[in-house]
Amino acid sequence: MGALACMVLFGATDGGIPLLIKHVLDGVFARQDQRLLYILPVALVIFTVVRALLDFGQQFLMCKLGHLVVRDLRNRVNSHLLTLAPGYFVRNSTANLLARVTSDVLLVRSLLTDTLAAVIRDSIRVVALLSAAVYLDPLLALIAFVVFPIGIYPIVRFGKRMRKLSRMGQEAIGSVSALLQESMLGNRVVKIFGREKFEEQRFTAANQQLTNTFIKSERIRALTGPINEVLASFAISGVLLYGGLTVIQGTRTQGDFLAFLVAVFLLYDPFKKLSRINSNVQQGLAGAERIFEVLDTVPSIREPLHPKSLGAANSVVFEAVSFSYAEGGVAALRDISLSIAPGQRVALVGFSGSGKSTLTDLVPRFVDPGVGRVLIGGVDIAQVSLHELRSRVAVVGQHTFLFNDTILSNIGYGREDATRAEIEDAARAAFAYDFIMALPDGFETMVGEAGHALSGGERQRVAIARAILKAAPILILDEATASLDNRAEREVQRALEELAKNRTSIVVAHRLSTIHDADLIVVMRDGQIVEQGRHEELIAHNGEYARLHALQFREPSTPISQEALPV
Repeated sequence: MGALACMVLFGATDGGIPLLIKHVLDGVFARQDQRLLYILPVALVIFTVVRALLDFGQQFLMCKLGHLVVRDLRNRVNSHLLTLAPGYFVRNSTANLLARVTSDVLLVRSLLTDTLAAVIRDSIRVVALLSAAVYLDPLLALIAFVVFPIGIYPIVRFGKRMRKLSRMGQEAIGSVSALLQESMLGNRVVKIFGREKFEEQRFTAANQQLTNTFIKSERIRALTGPINEVLASFAISGVLLYGGLTVIQGTRTQGDFLAFLVAVFLLYDPFKKLSRINSNVQQGLAGAERIFEVLDTVPSIREPLHPKSLGAANSVVFEAVSFSYAEGGVAALRDISLSIAPGQRVALVGFSGSGKSTLTDLVPRFVDPGVGRVLIGGVDIAQVSLHELRSRVAVVGQHTFLFNDTILSNIGYGREDATRAEIEDAARAAFAYDFIMALPDGFETMVGEAGHALSGGERQRVAIARAILKAAPILILDEATASLDNRAEREVQRALEELAKNRTSIVVAHRLSTIHDADLIVVMRDGQIVEQGRHEELIAHNGEYARLHALQFREPSTPISQEALPV
């Protein structure tokens, strides 16, 4: 409100300038009024100081407002992104989303500060100067302003094109950022395959497309001003011709004419700015559209309106569950029914693409089944708050992610109120303590982006320590020991077995040696359960599991017959 008041008053004072000039010329010079000569300098200083204060107020307050709006927008986008399911980030590149949070919000800030302020301030200036011009000479005002409606046409004509180009430019920024991110994260892959030239050409092409889009935008922006200047020259020429003749003929005073000319010249500046503002408005609206595309995305995993509480039991039941990643696409899971008792250790085995990881993703509601339901302790998890549900589940996956922070913070991420002693105990249980203490900074060692300052096995043990610290009653281990060497795997396997006691565990495993003692082994193929039982039973059954086992534990010199391979 303060910024608005300053803008209104600042714009309105423009109308006083021509009137002040009229009084100077007619009063001081024409009528030789000495008293007015002493008053006018004081009035001029006061007038200028007031305008300066109003100008400062409107600029500072609008800029402050813009930064506060950007802060709120970034917070809202971040909060909303945290509610979206993992699948959203598979479909949308990280770089593109980052571009919306960084460059797009700056366009919105410009729209709300520079552009909105200019629209309000300059519109009021135009109204004030128009009023002064009409008051000074209605006929001259009619001659001068007949051109202004014509000047609106190029503004509207170019505006639509500018908005389209602005959106294309912002999307191109996201594409360029995505390519740059991929080439940095995949640096080793680029180098080992000698594809530096290919990546360079790909980036150059995308960057050229971005540049071309911005050049087109600048061409339109640059055209608007000159077109309006030409139109304005016709209006000013008409005023000069007609007004000059009337002064010579004595039908109006020099003060009236010069004051009117000043009003027209002062009017030209805000009108020119308003004509150029339209391109900024279109850019800001394009940025706002991209931001609100994210904010308007409805989370696929929804919180229940009236959440139920989970009971004490930690059984997990899948009831006739089917799931497909794309509507109408091939089903990743088909009619899965499986009961896991509290404290039971269940292993999921099968070839890649059989649906093992998808099935485990249903438990913490990373995805929801298209058909059927999942129950924990007899309660449908779709009716439980996400916070309560996920507090019951700890996950250690094959692809470990660590934050660019200290090892202490990464392990402590598993429980907010954990003490240092508890974090160190979790590291010992995961057989990570010794290698951590061997590092120069120990637990204060920074792990680098995505934890790449550590080896794969070290990252995996930090992630396991994080899960141990959480101490959730339901464990999901998706190839949790895949990145460990044989010695480390044996050590961590013992830690995981100790951790799994009295907890419900779902283990996705390719190394069948790690799940021989599982309470139940579930064999999956093409999204279906084809066998289940204990290790000895499945071997004796001589079915899918037996073939998998034979493939994995055959002698190196033993050839594989086509009949031995599962379909």
